[in-house]
Amino acid sequence: MAPSILDDPEGLQLFMKAKELVANGEFIKALELIEDLMLAHKEGEASWLLHAEQGDLFMKISETAEDPDLRTAYILAIVECCSQDVKLSRHRAQGLCDLGHRLGSVMFFKECLEVAKQGLSFADHTEYTNPLARLLSQNLEVGKREDLERLIGEAEFMIAESKTSPLTQSEAKVLDPKESPDPRENVVKTLKAYWMGLDAQSKRDFMKVSIEKLRFFIEGVHNREGVDALENVLAFARERKKWSVWACRTLCLMEFSTAEECKTHLEQEHAADFKPCSEKDIVERIGKKWAHKIPVGGWEPVDTVAAVEMIKNQLAHVKAFTSKSKKNGWSTEWPLAADEERLNLLQEIKLLLVSLCDRKLLSCSVRDWVMRFPAKHLGKFEVSRESLIDVHLLDSPQSICFLERLDLIQIRNLLKNIKCERRDGTDMVCRGVDSLLDRTRVKENIDFDTHYSLVLLDKRLLKRSNAPFDDEGKINLIDDPETHYAEAKVQGDDIISWLVDYDSVDKSISRPVREHNLGIWVALLRDVQYSCRALGTKYAKKRHVLDYEEALAEVEKLCTSEDERRRDLQEDQWKSYASLLCDKCEERVPGNSLSAKLFLCAVRDVLDGAWRLTFDFPDLEDCLNLIREGKCFSDNMVLMSIDFLKSMVTDKVLLIDSKILLIDNSRIRLLNNLTRLSVFDHRSYMLQLLKPFLLFEIVNMESKAKAEAAETMLLLNEEKSQAKKKTRSTKNEIVNMESKAKTDPTDAAEAMILINGAKKSQAQKKKKASSIKITSTSSSSPLCTTVKHEHSVKPEPEEGSMVPEDTQEEPKKVDRSEISSNADIQEEPNKVDQDMQNMPGEDSQSGHLEQAFEGAAARYNSALDMTLKALMNINVLKEDLQYNKQPFHDDLEEQVPYALQNLFSAVVSWEIKTEGVYSVILSDLLASLEEVIPMSSNAAEVLLTILESWHCWKNSERKSLVTRLFTVEEFEWMRCRKCRRRPNHPEQSSYGIVMPADSIRDLKCAFGDIKFVDILKLIRLELKMFCDIETGGCGTRNFVQHVMSRRPLIFTIVLKWENGETEKEISETTNALEWEIDISKLYEGLDPNTNYRLVSMVGYNEEVEEHVCIVYEKNRWVNLRRESLEGEVVGNWKSVVRFCGERKVRPEILLYEAARSIA
Repeated sequence: MAPSILDDPEGLQLFMKAKELVANGEFIKALELIEDLMLAHKEGEASWLLHAEQGDLFMKISETAEDPDLRTAYILAIVECCSQDVKLSRHRAQGLCDLGHRLGSVMFFKECLEVAKQGLSFADHTEYTNPLARLLSQNLEVGKREDLERLIGEAEFMIAESKTSPLTQSEAKVLDPKESPDPRENVVKTLKAYWMGLDAQSKRDFMKVSIEKLRFFIEGVHNREGVDALENVLAFARERKKWSVWACRTLCLMEFSTAEECKTHLEQEHAADFKPCSEKDIVERIGKKWAHKIPVGGWEPVDTVAAVEMIKNQLAHVKAFTSKSKKNGWSTEWPLAADEERLNLLQEIKLLLVSLCDRKLLSCSVRDWVMRFPAKHLGKFEVSRESLIDVHLLDSPQSICFLERLDLIQIRNLLKNIKCERRDGTDMVCRGVDSLLDRTRVKENIDFDTHYSLVLLDKRLLKRSNAPFDDEGKINLIDDPETHYAEAKVQGDDIISWLVDYDSVDKSISRPVREHNLGIWVALLRDVQYSCRALGTKYAKKRHVLDYEEALAEVEKLCTSEDERRRDLQEDQWKSYASLLCDKCEERVPGNSLSAKLFLCAVRDVLDGAWRLTFDFPDLEDCLNLIREGKCFSDNMVLMSIDFLKSMVTDKVLLIDSKILLIDNSRIRLLNNLTRLSVFDHRSYMLQLLKPFLLFEIVNMESKAKAEAAETMLLLNEEKSQAKKKTRSTKNEIVNMESKAKTDPTDAAEAMILINGAKKSQAQKKKKASSIKITSTSSSSPLCTTVKHEHSVKPEPEEGSMVPEDTQEEPKKVDRSEISSNADIQEEPNKVDQDMQNMPGEDSQSGHLEQAFEGAAARYNSALDMTLKALMNINVLKEDLQYNKQPFHDDLEEQVPYALQNLFSAVVSWEIKTEGVYSVILSDLLASLEEVIPMSSNAAEVLLTILESWHCWKNSERKSLVTRLFTVEEFEWMRCRKCRRRPNHPEQSSYGIVMPADSIRDLKCAFGDIKFVDILKLIRLELKMFCDIETGGCGTRNFVQHVMSRRPLIFTIVLKWENGETEKEISETTNALEWEIDISKLYEGLDPNTNYRLVSMVGYNEEVEEHVCIVYEKNRWVNLRRESLEGEVVGNWKSVVRFCGERKVRPEILLYEAARSIA
């Protein structure tokens, strides 16, 4: 016997760890631990602890399952877990009752009734010394009787209902697709339109993915973890030459190359099959040969008398024509009878047999029973068995056509009683697995070139194709990719639909194979084991009937022996069969064996003339009294009763055999689906890495093409407008000069020089305009910035950073990558970044800022008002001000503006909440900053100005408030993908990052279920560095890694918008934002799960041309009013998204606070 888990300290520790994981919602990891413990302790004394815990896990997982069919699989698994111990009868009965309602199956209500009654009669007197086992055992008893009595009443009611009207399944609620429109629809249409506009060669080139380029993209997004995952996938592909492997998800972790090997392993090692102890009891299906003969015949009644005469008198001829038809079992040369009744019966039998064959429910025992009728019937005509064998009638269903009406009726009645359907949940479970696999299986080929330098996509993606699923995923090595794709037809846009179907791809990177579908895999294994348990029950019942048959045979034998004894005795000395059987029962009463009890039951049924078989009796004395009362039964009545009971036994065994096949069909279907779930396709790993790269590439290509088209159109319009004006003006000048030359010959030479000069100037300007058209790029495409660090020059932070001035030295060169040219062209920095970079630093305040603090007329500025309120809502800022109430010495007081002192003092003293105080302070601040913050300033400019002005809040012992709370210190590094150099770059500071709103929107719509922080990382991925040639580099562009050396308590994200966004575009952009982000995914050097939570947001309302401030306070979002700290409640984050869309509010500043500081 396996050791108890209570005697295994390490096992108990793992059990407690699993319960902690469950409490934290990590159900799959907990299930993995419990499954491992069950393999070691499933037969131990306290194994019920593990079964109960696993059943509870399945219940929790089922509650999270969206597919109702998969919930059925989990409930079946719960029932199987709780079937292991009678202690868990309440949970088992509840699961059976739930299945009865879900499936409309009275079978489960009957089982529920039986289990509940068994649970009521069970009393657990086990005393556990282990406190955990004692506590859990006591919990099982709480409310047990009440629940079981309730379930008994419910089951009895449903069983009674089923006798009057069939039970119905509970219908699952199906989500109407109209209720959940796809937010990516517009982006998908745009990408499809762009794809359709590409030439065929560009599409074919897109199918060839450079592994080197893919590797560096993955390194930029997922760091080393992603690169390792890619290398592992490529190594598997090189070694196996196929993508798929069958993997057992239990602790054995065995892998198989075929489905059959996996299935055999599950049957032999994990109880996925049931075989009775005796091989002769195994129920077998008829073979394919016999099954093939049933539907092909005409099933017309044979003239038996004439056919018998042919067999007796023309045996050679009969042998000849039956041998010719031996293969299909039917011959047309038998004489037929004109008997319509027999014909109808035969046609009915044919349909029943065909149906049973199709459902794989026709057992060999039923076939053999049917074939006894022709042998017996033809035996009455003195046709020997040998003759029947010679003419092949005993192995052909045509022999049934020789039978008379009564035999045919008996056969038909038995076949009609065979149950062909079983509402056991198998259909729902298989449907759920099909749905799951349809969403996750890969049907496209992924191949390589012979050097494994290119990933080659399935060329069927270039055209509309319903490719079949390929479970093995064979890998083809293509010698010539150009020729390979040249043969493919290019039509349609199916590849875009395939790319944006990113939701079906598991987002985790190289999750262990065992965790893949682990929850439903283990549940389905339990479902298979539950079907095996049902098989065991049916085989046990069959064994019981066969034991009864043996007892009945013994009764018949006693009667036969009495007949032999009577031969030597006078008739008056004869003993009646009934009296003999009664005496034998009196002799067997002391025996308590099963055979003795079944003998008493058989005798009682014979002497009572019973119409049903009895297998037990509640009271022995009552049974004997009934037998004694049957002594008056005549011998003929006894023999008739024995014959009737024998036929009852035969029918019951045959029906049980068919039920066994019915249950085994369910087992086979569940096992086949479990085997399908066991497949792990490494293409799923590959697609995790490949699809984001390809989608990012085509979004980038489309964005660049759109920007180029817009810029070209703008330049053309400007050139045409300017050309018309200049041409008109120049022509007028030339006409005037020519007229002057004609009227004044002395100035003719001078006039001709001026005329030629004007014409030459026109030509030069046209040439210059043409040059601008070729080299310009649009600033609306933010995904293609390249940064080159100059030799001996401190590198400036990236374009997408909010940079304090005191960290800047010399401007760096910023290049834009051109789609249609290999040259890297420069682009003028945008206005927002210029303004941010030109603000004064911490150590030296500029003169005009000092003058601004001295006074100005105060006017309302919505950007200042809302940005200030957003800052004042940050808890860590308020706590810092409270802790450092006087951060400056008296000699430094002059450096702190009076308005700023008033602001911080009011915040610390809570006077700022007093009505009117904030309005006065805002007016003073606006007056002091008016020269620096013009009325037209946007929120980003205001934020930068405020932060720069707050640098004065410091002393000699402590850095400024801005440095401590807002400043991000980082440095950039890269590893050249070509020459492998790793140049070092100095540390730099910023207040956060600047991101393009349109790119956020496009990527969110393209990828669908993608986190906000991953969108940010993808955008930053396109900020590349040149490998500096002047310092020995190769000039290759490379991805940049960002390492944060100092983590701020407040992290700022600024969104850059275009003008004129629609309500839908604003909603889509806001929907991409998230209130909690993990910046460890943006920066290296941080611990995992370095989370920040959004506390304030500043937006801009285009319609009223004013800024708004939305803050998170008291567990909801609030929109603050103008010049006030009060506001209207917006609600949860979904309400914020709706608010921004409906009111056309563009989020511009997102202020995130470190989650630990919030806690």
